[in-house]
Amino acid sequence: MIIVLINWRVIPEKVPEFLEFWRSTLKLENATGLVGEFLSKVEGTDFYKKVTWQIEPSQNEGDKSFWKSESCVSFVNVGIWETLADFDAAVGPKMNLDPQFMNEYEAAPRRRAVLSPEAWRVGASHLPRVSSDGVSA
Repeated sequence: MIIVLINWRVIPEKVPEFLEFWRSTLKLENATGLVGEFLSKVEGTDFYKKVTWQIEPSQNEGDKSFWKSESCVSFVNVGIWETLADFDAAVGPKMNLDPQFMNEYEAAPRRRAVLSPEAWRVGASHLPRVSSDGVSA
C-alpha cells in the first residue's frame, strides 16, 4: 500500500471552479488499485487550536517565481493505492512536472509526496463505500 499526497494551492476566488474540476473533470480512467481518495481543505489554528503543522511554507521559504498569487487556499488530496505501479498507471501519465504549468485556478505549482506506510492499525469504522455527491469515478 502507498499513500499519495497532492497539495493544491488555489486562488481564493477560484475555489468553486477548482472543486468542480476535481469532482467532475479530474477522472481516473483506470482506477485499478485505488483504495480511496479524499480531497480535504487545509484548516489552520482558527479551525482547531491544536494544529501544529502549517502546510504552506513560511514567507521566506521556497522559490515563488512561478506563483500567480501568494494568497491561496490549500487543499490536500490523499490517495490510498494498493501499489505505486497502480497509482503511476492511473495518474502518472496526467502529471505535468513543469513548475510553470498551472491550471487557471492554481495560485502556485502543486506539490506531491508518496508515503510508504511502515505500520498501521485499523479501527472499527470503514472507508466510505460510495463516492461523495457530484464526484465522477
